[in-house]
Amino acid sequence: MAVMRTGELAARAGVNIQTLRFYEREGLLRAPERTASGYRDYDERDLERVRFIRVCQGLGFTLHEIEQLTHLHRRLRPSGEEEHVQPAAVSGIVELANERLAAINEKIRLLTAMRAELTALLDGLAQQTPLCPASR
Repeated sequence: MAVMRTGELAARAGVNIQTLRFYEREGLLRAPERTASGYRDYDERDLERVRFIRVCQGLGFTLHEIEQLTHLHRRLRPSGEEEHVQPAAVSGIVELANERLAAINEKIRLLTAMRAELTALLDGLAQQTPLCPASR
């Protein structure tokens, strides 16, 4: 398996070096092997892990949820069995995804209410009859 140094892994994954070190400190990325001179050696699995973390972050998952998803993802196909998917792992992923979706929907609801309040305030200001949100 090809070996990468920290800079190469960061570049290929589209993150900075500090992000890799942060993931390592948080336990999301394994502590890599080190050369005799102390350089970190990463491989393709580490690249895939960082890409997985970035995709999960893009979907709004927290680092704690990503850690849970990582464990569940490993359990999907134990021992490389292509034909056998672990239903418990799938259920865990679905549960986490549903929780994240509910949180996103709640944020959308709150943001929609904030937008309506701000729009009403701006409409009032445009008509020279300011409506102070505190006076309602």
